[in-house]
Amino acid sequence: MGKKIKFIVWLLLMALSGLGTVHAQDDDFAAGKAKSKLCQQCHGEDGNSINPFCPNLAGQNPAYLEKQIRDFQARVRVDPIMTGVSQSVISDQDVKDIAAYFGSRKRMAGYNANKIGQLIFREGKPESGLDSCASCHGENGRGKQDDAVAFPVLGGQTRDYVIKQLRDMRSGARHNDPAGMMGDIAKKLSDAEISALADYISEL
Repeated sequence: MGKKIKFIVWLLLMALSGLGTVHAQDDDFAAGKAKSKLCQQCHGEDGNSINPFCPNLAGQNPAYLEKQIRDFQARVRVDPIMTGVSQSVISDQDVKDIAAYFGSRKRMAGYNANKIGQLIFREGKPESGLDSCASCHGENGRGKQDDAVAFPVLGGQTRDYVIKQLRDMRSGARHNDPAGMMGDIAKKLSDAEISALADYISEL
């Protein structure tokens, strides 16, 4: 066989093996994405968390992620939620697929408080029975003319003022809101969520 033919055969073999690799990678990606559904509830679909208490996993070293999952399983590392969640990861292959999926996502962008504030303002916290701020204060925090006494304009308000009012309502130091509605709402917000909301509101 001539050198030229050998070279062509080699190229074809490389191309075929490459196609197999891409297919395998696609399968691994799909498997990891499917197996990480439970993880995504806290860490985000793409591994970028919207919860300030849950770390970003996107772009993390897969080997590191594998170790952490196994440490949670073995209770070498203990966490009220992750210790239990890790038990749902049954096999070594599950661990590898989940770690590979999050590791392949776009590298973590860091904590984005504004994103969290936006979610609470626009969507609320359904799991806590908290309606969105926009449902009373308007889509862009511009208030509602039909009940301006109860629902003030918030968009563009200073960050520190918003934080103080929400904390005062939560503690009861301020209690002049109609039927104690804002007090009840503020009690469902953590300090981190209040800060995130204040960041978002101040930029509207």
